[in-house]
Amino acid sequence: MRDPRSVHSQDYILEAARSGLSPSEAERFFSEFDPMDLAGAADRLTLEVAGDTVTFVNNVVVNYANVCVAGCAIYRPPGHPEAYVRSPEEVADIVSESGAKYGVTELHINGGFDPDLGIDYFEELFRAVKSASPGITIKGLTAAEIDFYSRVWRMSYREVLGRLRDAGMDAMSGGGAEILDEEVRRVITPYKFNAEAWLRVQEEAHSLGIPTNATMLYGHIEEPRHIVKHISEIRDLQRKLHGVLTFIPVKFMPWNTQLHRDGRVKGPAPPELDIKVTAISRLMLAGEIPRISAYWTSVGKRMSSILLLSGANDLVGTMLNEEVLHRAGSGEGSSLDELAHIAREVGRRPVQRDTFQRALREL
Repeated sequence: MRDPRSVHSQDYILEAARSGLSPSEAERFFSEFDPMDLAGAADRLTLEVAGDTVTFVNNVVVNYANVCVAGCAIYRPPGHPEAYVRSPEEVADIVSESGAKYGVTELHINGGFDPDLGIDYFEELFRAVKSASPGITIKGLTAAEIDFYSRVWRMSYREVLGRLRDAGMDAMSGGGAEILDEEVRRVITPYKFNAEAWLRVQEEAHSLGIPTNATMLYGHIEEPRHIVKHISEIRDLQRKLHGVLTFIPVKFMPWNTQLHRDGRVKGPAPPELDIKVTAISRLMLAGEIPRISAYWTSVGKRMSSILLLSGANDLVGTMLNEEVLHRAGSGEGSSLDELAHIAREVGRRPVQRDTFQRALREL
């Protein structure tokens, strides 16, 4: 029998979310309510605003380079024997092979911050991919990369984004958001750009017709107020031009990071935080961003099942050739059948989608 106190709590939470959860309410809920009550209310809200489907894209992930001057997990200094920059032809071949073997519909492409790369490299790369695989959708770069390269090339965000769009970039991944609070960013991303710049790149992309994902990195030194502030910023961004496709909370993996080496983060955050973050994300965003992801490459497939009952309704993608999280202590491959199984085992209908959240087929 369900605990009547829990049912009452969920009803209260759900009603508040239906009315539009304020940041102060969300912060209070984060601290006062049991994770399962938040999850139950968020799951009910998910079914109301988005139905019982769980979506994911069949995609291949390619890092165009591992040269990075920002100290990221895939960092190799210029001239290092393990440093690489893939040629446009090499990337096009990877995408073609992935399409032929696995039927991927999306290229998710990112890399490090390599000051030696010019905009012509990316234009050639995107055109090579589109020429070899006309039906593929190119998702990349991140707002952090756009900011870095715009400064290196001395171009405006708009000029960089416009040229990349014209060369074939269809959408942008959501990386680089981390936590949209400078107090936290100064510690966890000392070499990267600020929250205001991330939001400006997103807005510029949306104004040019380039949709984006949005992410949030949690489970390090942040507090509930920082998480709530971040989600609130994403909600405000979405209300302007409605260009956010998916919200993806990403769990911080501390292994091989400076925060772990410095003793600031001892290990991964507990599962209770995964549940609370996903639930609060849904309760604040409601139907404004219908798809909230359980990022299985960071939380694992078993936890993803739980998050699909806690406000999430997207599993991101198959993520073939995933590298970045593997270098930071996580990462594994998946398949459409595996992701479909994760959805079915919690009673949801698995749907393969494209990059733009359009359903392709039910599995």
